[in-house]
Amino acid sequence: MPRRTTGFLATGVVLAVLGAFPAFAAETDPSSPAPLTKAQRDFFEAKIRPVLIERCHACHSARAEKPKADFLLDTRAGIRRGGASGRDAVVPGNVEGSQLIEAIRYTNEKLRMPPEEKGGRLPDAVIADFEAWVAMGAPDPRDGTSKLPREIEAETHWSFQPLSRAEPPAVRDADWPRDRLDFFVKARLEAEGLAVAGDADRRTLIRRATLLLTGLPPRPEAIADFLADPAPDREAFARVVDRLLDSPDFGPRWGRHWLDVARFAESSGYSRNMLYPHAWRYRNWVIEAHNRDLPYDDFVRAQIAGDLLPFDSPEQRDEQVTATAFLTIGPKTLNEGVPLLFHLNVADDQIDATCRAFLGLTANCARCHDHKYDPIPTRDYHAMAGIFLSSRNLAGTSTNVRAEHEEAHPLGKDGAALLERIAELTKKADDTRAAYLEVVKKRDELREPLEKMGVDWKKNPTPELAAAEAEVRAFQEKVKAAREAIPAPPEFTMAVLDAPAMEDAAFEAAVKKAADEKKPAPVRLADSPIYEKGLHDKPLAPVPRGVLTLLEKHVASPKVPAAESGRRQLAAWLTDPANPLTARVYVNRVWRHLFGAGIVETTDNFGLLGAKPSHPELLDDLARRFMDEGWSTKELIRSIVLSRTWMLDSTAIAASEAADPGNRWLWRFRPRRLEGEVIRDSLLFVGGTLDPSPLEGSQVAEIAKQQPKALQREIGRRDYYTKDATADVAHRSVYLPAARSALFDVMTIWDAPDPNLVVGERRLTTVPPQALFMMNSPLVIEQSRKAAESLLARMDTARADEKLTAASEAVLGRPPEPGERESLSAFLEGEDGAETDRWSRLFQALMATGEFRTVY
Repeated sequence: MPRRTTGFLATGVVLAVLGAFPAFAAETDPSSPAPLTKAQRDFFEAKIRPVLIERCHACHSARAEKPKADFLLDTRAGIRRGGASGRDAVVPGNVEGSQLIEAIRYTNEKLRMPPEEKGGRLPDAVIADFEAWVAMGAPDPRDGTSKLPREIEAETHWSFQPLSRAEPPAVRDADWPRDRLDFFVKARLEAEGLAVAGDADRRTLIRRATLLLTGLPPRPEAIADFLADPAPDREAFARVVDRLLDSPDFGPRWGRHWLDVARFAESSGYSRNMLYPHAWRYRNWVIEAHNRDLPYDDFVRAQIAGDLLPFDSPEQRDEQVTATAFLTIGPKTLNEGVPLLFHLNVADDQIDATCRAFLGLTANCARCHDHKYDPIPTRDYHAMAGIFLSSRNLAGTSTNVRAEHEEAHPLGKDGAALLERIAELTKKADDTRAAYLEVVKKRDELREPLEKMGVDWKKNPTPELAAAEAEVRAFQEKVKAAREAIPAPPEFTMAVLDAPAMEDAAFEAAVKKAADEKKPAPVRLADSPIYEKGLHDKPLAPVPRGVLTLLEKHVASPKVPAAESGRRQLAAWLTDPANPLTARVYVNRVWRHLFGAGIVETTDNFGLLGAKPSHPELLDDLARRFMDEGWSTKELIRSIVLSRTWMLDSTAIAASEAADPGNRWLWRFRPRRLEGEVIRDSLLFVGGTLDPSPLEGSQVAEIAKQQPKALQREIGRRDYYTKDATADVAHRSVYLPAARSALFDVMTIWDAPDPNLVVGERRLTTVPPQALFMMNSPLVIEQSRKAAESLLARMDTARADEKLTAASEAVLGRPPEPGERESLSAFLEGEDGAETDRWSRLFQALMATGEFRTVY
């Protein structure tokens, strides 16, 4: 029969001990380092410390190889803080609320300490001592900070330290560097003893730069101009780079990189996959922000708190509000029947996107417990959750959980006022129609007796009926006029806004009203409680809204006023120049897109499980330059692509490849496969059918307009969406419709990113279906024919070898090598059919080469 000791130990024995030592009652402050009385100290040393050392420290102290459950019992701070569960282990003065007491009592089958294999349950008398100790305030003379091994490691983790200030190192070959960054690279190459590739030729450079900066191949005439430029290579190449950076094609290419990070899509995903008809505005804002080189700190602030920033015009206000769609454009569990859990899931996605995108941290791992590796306690997670739970999500899509997700934010100078006017006039029109129906009813009551008597009321109406008929006709005009008086609605966008501040009484009344009307509950400014183990039905004490505290030694944690959500303060904290992560993470993203691998290979993880930087001083130097130059993405790119390192040839050197097969030390430019968007856009470009103009709107928005609500609620089956959406458009691939779980094959076959996740690095593959696509896709076949028709039309009198040169330059950016020329000529001669057919197949063969899909 199990022993029942709780009542006895928690009452009789505890009261007896407290009666013998009344001075114990003074120790109630859970963190007080105040001197203890002799009686207090003696009790701890005699009754508590020996048991902790003998029965607990082997698994729960700093000396343990891997402390169990992240619980340390060797200091006062550790024993009170608790472990991975998130509960306080010792609550001074509260025996029943202390998890330590629950564990040693053995009343919880899932929590029994010490475990049987470590000696089993403590004697009743010892348990009584611990209960008495907690009841008296848990006096503890031990000092020191209780830290887990990973917390000690985190204190010195490289990415959590301030940016270093390192002067470029000296190098033996002083003529090699062309940019400041080259000194850091060359010094490492010399230290590793690696032979370095030579400089890339001009053809290679212009194709590399054009593909990586604009996502399109270079035009043959642009290649010819660069080859003919008499200036030194770097000077001539600088003109090419400046032209590409100023090109409107830059935004779609680099905006797409950010849309991967922002988990951009045009529907909510999961089982109830609802369209986001206004998501395209965020897409276009990102593209335009890159084209005009919006400083990155402004770019960050706008996406976190654009609605709270000052503005100079209604247009600027609308742009900034649109930017906040970053927060609400992620996947949502719209079929979640528990409203609170839905809110928490949305906030979790927003925390994950914010911290991964801007800080390279996996903060959402702290939803259920303190982060297992990074110094992110669950308290910090819920402090950030309070920020996002105090914000309204205007997603513009249907939901049965939270009302504002059905709303969208009105644009224009008087957008909100126009909506109010529309609501007012709509009600007036409805009232007019209701009155009209009453008049019709009365008129019909006058008609009915005449019809029963066989009287032709149209020819012989009674005076009363004639008057009623006249009133009906008059009301028809009123109804028509009332409907015509309703103005056209404003344009809308997805957005996130601060929730209103509401007193408890008003909020409770609003919640009750919503429940009575069977509507989703309202949201207000409020701190979030910590949810034990992440369970929505186990709230603990609320924590003030705030940011992650792991950087507070270097950048002050802001205080959030009661009247604000905290997003404005979060944005300021993220973009504080003292924040060591924001600039580092972004510079590394840019480097990764230009070189194929980041200085930190784990692009989205700068925490303890992430990779260490290959060139830490270089990363910090670039981050400082980036901020000093006004957080300019284009200036950063310009510096990198004009460096000697980036302008190296991609030719392998056997000895260097053997020593550094991954090219971590940058002894050459690493060849890399191109993304699906670049491949599709290049096909359209070579075929001469690409429309490079920005696309205002989206197929998704048009589908949402055309389909009734009943069908919109069925997108989870993909039926009507896939029937109406098409990839057969001439615009760039970034403008293709992108509903979750319904991406086009032309994108997924080339490893399109999962829009449910923050993706800073695509995992590009080489698989057989890609080759089959290049052989059989109607897109490839059509663009091959278009390219052939264009070539033959403009070179109808040219020799065959001249046409071969033109075809190769159009597709590969270079003329064919002698052996290739012979093979291509033989291919043309061996093909049957009309000339256009033969040249079409030749273009398709060139497009199907690995070289077309690779940047060197």
